Amino acid sequence: MRPAIALLLYFLVASAHADAFFKLVGYQCNRESDLLVLTYDAAANGAGQSMLEAKTEHQWDPWTLIRMRDEHNIESTMTVRRTCKLSDGVYSVELGPVPGNMNIQSRCGAWISAWAEVRRGTRVIYPRADFESGVGCFFADGEITTRIEIAPRRSKHKATKQSAEQLLSDTSPLR
Repeated sequence: MRPAIALLLYFLVASAHADAFFKLVGYQCNRESDLLVLTYDAAANGAGQSMLEAKTEHQWDPWTLIRMRDEHNIESTMTVRRTCKLSDGVYSVELGPVPGNMNIQSRCGAWISAWAEVRRGTRVIYPRADFESGVGCFFADGEITTRIEIAPRRSKHKATKQSAEQLLSDTSPLR
């Protein structure tokens, strides 16, 4: 009987795995289309690993935008600053991380998001905002903004949003 129980426990433990979530924050500057697009991509498990492997030079993993004081504590965060020239001027793009907790071993310490802000000159075009709304380290009811389009001839930016549960529901295995 004991070998059967041991074998059953082995298969139950071997088949269980924790989800891993991966995120990329970035931007696209398309002068031909006269469009600036802020991007935020999030995926779980195998899909997330594939996403990180395919990242471009204009995308950053938010975890790479933090400096650690020691193995448990975040010392500071870094801001990516870039520009995008469109028909009506030069846009300043700022991107940065939003850690769940400055102590990564504490509650929500393994969670991270990102923020963005866009200015043209001194005018704020898109105020600093987190891409994840109501998500935090418990994503069941939240919403994730995946794209923000900014165009000179548009009075308002266009945002694309998805439910966090839908976006992060991939159950493919980690590689």
